[in-house]
Amino acid sequence: MSTFDIVFLIALAILLVLIVYGTIVKNRWGIPFVIPNCPRCGKKVSFIRVPKSVGQFVWGGYTCSACGCEIDKYGREIPK
Repeated sequence: MSTFDIVFLIALAILLVLIVYGTIVKNRWGIPFVIPNCPRCGKKVSFIRVPKSVGQFVWGGYTCSACGCEIDKYGREIPK
């Protein structure tokens, strides 16, 4: 096993730990397993996500079509 292989496996393990930890504590590295409702109006957001900002594109999130509330990928309102 070469040095490159070892470095690659360590980097992959660190990424996996970040994703698992982020999913548990619900931070931006995590993966959500449900489609959230809008915290303001309660409307279910669309399954097809159309990001309205660079942050939504990179880290996930939604903009409510009914009230315009910006929501993170876990359904929490993003303060402006």
